[in-house]
Amino acid sequence: MEGLSDVVAPVEQARSLPPRCYVNGRHFEWEMQGVFRSGWCGVGRVDRVAETGTYCAFELAGVPVLMVRDENGELRAFSNSCRHRGMKIAADGEGKCKTFMCPFHAWTYGLDGRLISCPRMEGVDEFSKDDYGLVPIRCEIRQGFVFLNMDGNGPDIDTWLGDFATLHAPWSLEDLVTSERSEFDVHCNWKAVLEVFNEYYHLSAVHSDTVAGSYATPEPLDSVTGDYSSQFGAHKENARGGILEDDRESEFPVIETLSGATQNGTRYSWIFPSMTFAASCDAIWVLEAYPQSPALTRVAMSVCFPQQTTALADFAPRAAAYHRRMEAAMAEDVAILEQQQLGLSSPLAKPGPFAPRLEASVHAFQFWLAERLLSLSGDPDSSDAHS
Repeated sequence: MEGLSDVVAPVEQARSLPPRCYVNGRHFEWEMQGVFRSGWCGVGRVDRVAETGTYCAFELAGVPVLMVRDENGELRAFSNSCRHRGMKIAADGEGKCKTFMCPFHAWTYGLDGRLISCPRMEGVDEFSKDDYGLVPIRCEIRQGFVFLNMDGNGPDIDTWLGDFATLHAPWSLEDLVTSERSEFDVHCNWKAVLEVFNEYYHLSAVHSDTVAGSYATPEPLDSVTGDYSSQFGAHKENARGGILEDDRESEFPVIETLSGATQNGTRYSWIFPSMTFAASCDAIWVLEAYPQSPALTRVAMSVCFPQQTTALADFAPRAAAYHRRMEAAMAEDVAILEQQQLGLSSPLAKPGPFAPRLEASVHAFQFWLAERLLSLSGDPDSSDAHS
């Protein structure tokens, strides 16, 4: 595809993805099929479905997904589609139940996906309930995060993550507890949402009155193995990356397992393609992107803390300050992202260079994505660049 090869170069020489990659309908579907449905996608923290019968239903890359904790404590994921006539079994959102009953014809499924009831199906030749369970989706848990592979043909999850666990061991990610999770729509491409979360270049212009004062120039991008990027940045003196100036009295203790530079800084990590987080000195901030169309993304934002922090008597009011920070910074990003989407939609928009230190993670992601797309067959027609 014209322009993709310009991304696959050292950051000092590379150019960004062609703008049509953010607006073209055929390119969007190419990404959904060739990237989202064939690899591993992070879908947030495992404590979303912590107890037996708890579930969440959502759409990922055009696939309705149902994720549930079964009677044996196993986390399972299924296509949220009845095996009778394709009806969505559960409405999008979260809940708790003992079984799932299709609202169309009352076919009922156990938490393990087995079809346990299908009224008035007598007389069907060679029909067995054992053959009509919910279609499973490959599901794995690592470091407290959930990962899905839709087509079942992705590599081993530990190959995908490479040295992720080792690099992030100081934060004891698997032990963190989610205190707040919110979802909202942003009228921009899914890539742009994740890119702005991971770059330092926009801080002084977009967040000058909120979080810009917390961050020093980051260290160079880490050299990692696996399908992710990571970059550490120290905080400025007497600053925390996770809280606004007016709320300094609400700061939580530094995570006990951190030492050295990690006690006063934030590691920004991006597990390709669609989940990223900021591992700070007292909490982590998680962002998940769920593409809806070329110019619409469903975003989930979470804040997570160590269990000893959540056990503090005054945790709730102090945590509210962190939630305010999350909302304030994201509101500023959303306003910029929606204007950027309009600019990318211009037929005259062209790729540009990267700021090597400040946009290193964005380049790493675009490099990864361009290589993956270039390896695919069925290059979409770029003539409808803004369709």
